[in-house]
Amino acid sequence: MAKLYLSDSLFTSWSSCLLMQNQPVHKLTQLIKLSSQPALLVEITSDKLIASNDHCVDLLGLKSDAIITSELYIRLMKKAHQLSNAGLHFFNYEIYIDDKIFLVIAEIQEAYLVIYLQEKFNYNMPSSNLISILDSLGAYVYCKDTNYRYTYANKMVTDLFGKDFKSLAGTTDDNYLGPKNIKEDIDRLVIDNNKSIEKEENLFVKKLNEVRTFLSVKKPLHGKNNKVVGLFGISTDISEYKATEQKLNTILDNVAAYIYIRDINHCFNYANKMTQSLFQLSMEEIEGKTPTDILDKVNGEEFQRLDLDLLRTKKTVEGVETFIDGDDTYYFWTVKAPLYDEEGNINGLIGMSTDITEKIKLEKSLEKTNKELKNKINEITQLQESLWEQATQDPLTQLFNRRYFNEISKKEIQKSKRSNKSLALLLLDADYFKKINDNFGHDIGDQVLIKLAKIMIGECRRTDVICRFGGEEFVILMPEANAEIALERAEEIRLRYQKEITEFLKTKTTLSIGVAMWNKDFKNIEGFTKAADQAMYQAKESGRNQVIIYK
Repeated sequence: MAKLYLSDSLFTSWSSCLLMQNQPVHKLTQLIKLSSQPALLVEITSDKLIASNDHCVDLLGLKSDAIITSELYIRLMKKAHQLSNAGLHFFNYEIYIDDKIFLVIAEIQEAYLVIYLQEKFNYNMPSSNLISILDSLGAYVYCKDTNYRYTYANKMVTDLFGKDFKSLAGTTDDNYLGPKNIKEDIDRLVIDNNKSIEKEENLFVKKLNEVRTFLSVKKPLHGKNNKVVGLFGISTDISEYKATEQKLNTILDNVAAYIYIRDINHCFNYANKMTQSLFQLSMEEIEGKTPTDILDKVNGEEFQRLDLDLLRTKKTVEGVETFIDGDDTYYFWTVKAPLYDEEGNINGLIGMSTDITEKIKLEKSLEKTNKELKNKINEITQLQESLWEQATQDPLTQLFNRRYFNEISKKEIQKSKRSNKSLALLLLDADYFKKINDNFGHDIGDQVLIKLAKIMIGECRRTDVICRFGGEEFVILMPEANAEIALERAEEIRLRYQKEITEFLKTKTTLSIGVAMWNKDFKNIEGFTKAADQAMYQAKESGRNQVIIYK
């Protein structure tokens, strides 16, 4: 029966997306060169670099002949030998080189080591492992909100629509697909009925200007109180598979499948090369024998079951056939059509069988793996949140960054204008911070900034907005805080910083703070910030280690 690896399984092993087992070295070299990821091929016994691709050269900034002398390569091979000696053939880990982190995914193929690399740009960047897995599945994976707008789409989806994810996010299928029948709209049924649906979809893809058939599995996403907040979907393009059912003659000539002809006594008259390979017999050895003759009684009778249905109904039959080999069970989708003699009597059948083992396993495991699927959905949702945090968060202190400050301060100024309530702005600068870095090193300097961030959080209200403004400068936006409150909070922060950081460094350390209260004369956030900055510099010029309010 045909061995077709269906790509709609969410649980396909990552390693199966890298390389097939037991490939000769020239095949491995070719796959490395064609890989869309930075990749290396190494002879593991000698640590000899066999091949690398252009993506790897671009990532490392080294020519191929310089890679083997690099610190990264030396550490890669040292780690690979350690894991190989431990009996592992597939592994992933991280390597830290200077200020960079490299994600490493490696697999041992006979005497060769296949390595894939990806760079993480800072210590707070979210892991890209999940995105890489979803992009490598060979299926269309996506999430939508309750308005059917895309909140996530893997690379196959963006390629299908000819869009990058940034332009795809927030849009609906109306931009990319033809009109849908409301009664057959799976997205609507999933969200409205709060249930999982597996169904084939015939969709007109505008970019391709043609109708495609997809086998889709879609499940609702749940938020608080089990409320439906969107859907998660996996779709596989089965257009070619559906076409094969309608064009049997074309299948016989072109499609890689197990194709065979048997007479009314189940004896083989013909078997294509794939069928011969499955049985590991030549056509001469197969001809005239039944499945029961070739296989054991149980499997043989299973492969004759649809034959009996066809002879009884005198019509084309189709269904799932199973084959048990030890502890493994294989599933085949089989279509059998009657053959007639010149007098119109059935004298045999033609059959085509395709391996759907992976698809059946997915169907059988959906209920069992529901918890794991929910976790993956949560990871995708959290990833969306992490991407937003990454754009608005300072990676060192975990405080908001200047970009977020510029956005939120404009909103708070407008609120202050409308409500006629006070708004305070504190601008803080660590005195002689350069000396801290020079004398103690940048790692200690970073720890000082982190401790300052914790001090500010401890002394501020929950409604206050604390941001790293740049370098050793920080700003605190205090909605509905009068001058007395602002000065009191600033003084507490100054005193705590002086005490705790001095104890930490064993040398006197101080903080200068400028305070400004919003008024219409400032006109905008730039004027407001400039006032706080002037007050802070006045504190610096007056001897530092003090709080000055702008007047």
